[in-house]
Amino acid sequence: MKLKAFRIAIIVAAFFISGFLCLSMVSALGSNEATASVRWSKTSPQPGDTVTITLSFENKLQKQIQIARIGINGDWIPPDSGGNPQFVGPQYVSSPVTVAAGETFTSETYSIAIPSTIRAGIHTYYVAVDGYDSTGSGFSWDSPQFSITIGDASTVSSTPGPSSTNSEPNNNSSLETSTIIAIITVTGIVAVIAIALFMSRRNKQPAPVFANQPPNNQPPNNQPWPSAPKEEKDDEYEAVAEEEEESSESQQQNFDI
Repeated sequence: MKLKAFRIAIIVAAFFISGFLCLSMVSALGSNEATASVRWSKTSPQPGDTVTITLSFENKLQKQIQIARIGINGDWIPPDSGGNPQFVGPQYVSSPVTVAAGETFTSETYSIAIPSTIRAGIHTYYVAVDGYDSTGSGFSWDSPQFSITIGDASTVSSTPGPSSTNSEPNNNSSLETSTIIAIITVTGIVAVIAIALFMSRRNKQPAPVFANQPPNNQPPNNQPWPSAPKEEKDDEYEAVAEEEEESSESQQQNFDI
C-alpha cells in the first residue's frame, strides 16, 4: 500500500511539473532578441488629434517566429476592467505573420486617437508583441519605453518625436504570471507528497506485540513458589511436640495406675 501511494504521488507530481512547463512556454523574449520602432504621422500630436502610426518589429533570433498581435500601450491608455494594460494595434490571430530569422516585419498603418483631456508634455509608450516560435511555443515581448511629446512644441522643453529611454523591457506581467505559476506548482507538489506520506503511515499496520505474562495461578518464569515464613513453621513443630509429650505422660500415668 505504501508503494502504491508513493507511485500515485510521483504521477501527480509529474502532472504538476508538466503543467508548469507547458504554461512556462509562454515567456518573454530577451531584450537583445528583438527590436521595435514606431513611425508617427505627427512628431508632436495635439490633445484630441487622431494620428496614424506604423510599427516595425525586427526578429534577431536564429529561427523564424510568427506574430499574432502587435500594438502600443501609452501612459494615456487606461487599463481594462481587470487592471491589465490595453494595446492598440493590428491582430493576426487567425493568420499569424511569419517573420524569418533576422528579418523585419512592418505592420499596416492604423489610426490612434489622442485624448483631448491629456496633459501637454512628454508621455511614454512601448510596443508589445505576442506570437509563436518555430516549435509552436507562445511568446510575448515588450519593447523598452519610448517617449513622445504631446502638445505645442513651444510650450514644452523637450525635443519632439519618439526616442528610446534604453530601459529594460516592461515584462512585469510575464514575471508575475511565472511567479504565480511556480508558487502554485510547488504548493501542489508539496501537498501531494504530504498526502502520500500520511496515507502510507495510516495504512501501515504495526506488528502485534504479546505481553510475556504468566497465568494468574502460576508463578512468574524462573521464580520459586512462595513458601511459609520460617518462624510460622517452627511454631507449628513446637506445638506438635508438646502434644506428643502430653500424650506420652498421659499414657505413663495410666500404666502406673
